[in-house]
Amino acid sequence: MKKTTIGTIVAVVIIAIAGGVFYATQKSNSDKVNASYNSAMTTGKNAVADKDYSEASSAFAKAFKIKNTDQAKAYKNQSDNMLSAISATKKGKYDNALSKTTSVINKANGYAVLVKQGKKLKTTIEDVQDNYEHEIQPIFLAATEAEVAKQYLKAADQYQRVLDLPYIDGKYYTQYKQKAAKGLAANQKAAKQNNNGTSSQGYNSISGSGQDTGNAGKTGAGAMGNHKVHGKTVTNKQIAQLRKRVGKFGYDSMSWSPQDLIDLYRKSGRTKPSKITRKDVENYLKP
Repeated sequence: MKKTTIGTIVAVVIIAIAGGVFYATQKSNSDKVNASYNSAMTTGKNAVADKDYSEASSAFAKAFKIKNTDQAKAYKNQSDNMLSAISATKKGKYDNALSKTTSVINKANGYAVLVKQGKKLKTTIEDVQDNYEHEIQPIFLAATEAEVAKQYLKAADQYQRVLDLPYIDGKYYTQYKQKAAKGLAANQKAAKQNNNGTSSQGYNSISGSGQDTGNAGKTGAGAMGNHKVHGKTVTNKQIAQLRKRVGKFGYDSMSWSPQDLIDLYRKSGRTKPSKITRKDVENYLKP
């Protein structure tokens, strides 16, 4: 065999071996990258399952750094928006919070679990906003008016109403609970220092048993603390619906406590708050 032919064969073999080594090395590196990427994505998904969106965001960011994919980028964006929505809700910035959840839900290449959680969070935010606008805020306004009029016991009574709300211990109501507790303490102190008839009059005017206040605190099936109707606990959303229903019939719905509304619902026998009639309200208010 000619030397040139042997040399050519040797060269081809060397190139083949080198190519094989290069391919094997590349494949090994690729497998390591994929393994690291998949591990980071799995960590992120587990964090989402635990609703630890900060951890999820970090994990998806790590995955994106390892492997620049639309999926990792989208998952991180969703996690960040969930964090922002929760933070905004706690601060009472509901429009901003709802905007963030909408971004989570509509995100292209998004994670289905985050979409589902975003929808649930959006419903929760809407309930919190409704409770604030139709129940908490009006009570705070009434408390402020009483303070301006130096009716400190009346103001204290209003702040106590906020603290008695069935949902006030929820994590999205912390700022309102703190404000109510602070207002209650301040007005109780002012009432004690003032100690005159004006404060007592203010208290009686809000605590009396007039037609619009219902029968909160009565004994029996409708006693304070019984929050079930038809065997199911009445939701915050249903309480808001009941309040609107009572207001529709010309009553001062804000003077009704959540327990009043639940008791009305129970006594009416209706299957839905929207089915309650004026006659149901009148019958409930009868001595």
